[in-house]
Amino acid sequence: MMVFRLLATFKSKRLRHSSFCGTRSVSGMDVDHYEGRGKVVGTLIFIHGMSLLGREDPRIAHFSEALALAGYRVLVPDFPSIRRLDIEKGQSEEILGQLELLVSDHSLVPDSFGLITVSFSGVFALLAACRSGLASRLFGICLVGSYSDIFSVSSFSVLANRSDHYGKLIILRNYYREVEPEEIQLRTVLDRCISECAVQNVWNPDVALDQSKYVEGRVHSMLTDLDERRELASRLANLFKENWSEYQINLDFLHRDIPVLLIHGRHDRIVPAGESKKLARNLIDRGIPTWLCVTQLLSHGDSELRLSKWIEVFRLLQAFAWFFHAHKQHARGRKD
Repeated sequence: MMVFRLLATFKSKRLRHSSFCGTRSVSGMDVDHYEGRGKVVGTLIFIHGMSLLGREDPRIAHFSEALALAGYRVLVPDFPSIRRLDIEKGQSEEILGQLELLVSDHSLVPDSFGLITVSFSGVFALLAACRSGLASRLFGICLVGSYSDIFSVSSFSVLANRSDHYGKLIILRNYYREVEPEEIQLRTVLDRCISECAVQNVWNPDVALDQSKYVEGRVHSMLTDLDERRELASRLANLFKENWSEYQINLDFLHRDIPVLLIHGRHDRIVPAGESKKLARNLIDRGIPTWLCVTQLLSHGDSELRLSKWIEVFRLLQAFAWFFHAHKQHARGRKD
């Protein structure tokens, strides 16, 4: 029954009606609280992705609404560094510290909890499953559009012609912020492009950038010139190895009893679906309970279900049914 409620709410276009309980302040964090009127079966904490809207992104609100009406208390904290689209040393400790503060509030998180993340934020859920204080209370993780290897993702984003410009722009912005912080004009142009790309279905650098202007011409070359992109990919690999190594997860440290649900859009152009397939294989090899669902129903940044594809709908329902069942088993085990 829970999975059908979830599906029905996904199909609905309504946002933030009966389940949105308002925004609470928890240890200085703004936390959106969703909860249905019936019995609460558990708590889910949603780590939003790299969107300028953060927890207020309508797609996050829609997903949270669906989960709340399926019976869960859903908490969506605001993570300022993720909302700012930052990639930086120490970010993982910051995010995990915020999670620890939130789950220490037993009025909101009285018992075990699950984590749901989207895109690059999946790394923080996996890190939480490596940290004993958080992992001991985790009943499961749902990763939507996550990655296995940060090096292959950054390479895909920069080099693949089919990759979405949004991912390229975020990586470029963070690269220059880290390596050449004095390039203020360049970052200003990149910030403008990111804002435009976030709201436009089709963003074209040939149209958006005036190549007669020096800085805009540089950005255009970074996005379109293959030689420049190859050089950037090489420099990024070194940066992730040296300064940003925390974004590459060592799965050997994951607690083996925490189930992981992987959902990925088949045609995702920011993090390719092959990343979740690799991650699933690596988790299964380590004996971690894992369910993989690669679906045409979701693409990166798209939470709309297209109900004409009934087989795909059934597969997605199976995935969430597995996740909900894993939670029930965890709760039963704690009682025993």
